[in-house]
Amino acid sequence: MNIRRYSPDFKQKKEPFEWFCSDRFLSPKVFARLQSEFPQNGYRKSHREEGDEKYYSTWDLLAIDNGVPVLDTWNNLTTAWKSMLITILSEGYRNYSSTLTGRDLTETHLHVRFTIYHENCWLAPHCDRTDKVITQTLYFPTGAIEGGELLILGSSDPDDIKETVAPAPNRSVILLPSPYSWHSVRKVVSGSQHARRALLLHYVSSDNK
Repeated sequence: MNIRRYSPDFKQKKEPFEWFCSDRFLSPKVFARLQSEFPQNGYRKSHREEGDEKYYSTWDLLAIDNGVPVLDTWNNLTTAWKSMLITILSEGYRNYSSTLTGRDLTETHLHVRFTIYHENCWLAPHCDRTDKVITQTLYFPTGAIEGGELLILGSSDPDDIKETVAPAPNRSVILLPSPYSWHSVRKVVSGSQHARRALLLHYVSSDNK
């Protein structure tokens, strides 16, 4: 991926908070290769249904931690995915993201992980932590998913849905965390033939690594 030669068509949304969405983040050729080579192994299940923090059930594979590739993951990635992550780690991509969103990313550390929502996986309504300056999701599904939509909410009420974003191939969403940026992920229906596969980026303030 060369961000200088390909500009995603991000559209700015202002309701009920500021966020961005692109329906074609990567060139079709690059996307097709990354989709076919999306990592399948090494994931750990993350699950929480009690306590004071957000509730979720997902499968995760950490790829970059505090701006440093995780070797156990990196060594099992294809050449195309390594190239993609090198681009994401570059100053050029950081500057692009900063210019697009108007957020200063100078003093942030990047965390990146692959995520898979198999059947019955979900993410409850929440606002991202205040130390997260930008979060970005890139979708790599293999087919139509039953459930798995990103729900843009007007409040902590799970039924207060302002917009529904399907995890369509090559779509990308950028959220700007705030006390009002409520969102969730609808549960993937039991028996769904396809999973919600995505790459998740967090630019995190260096004061809270």
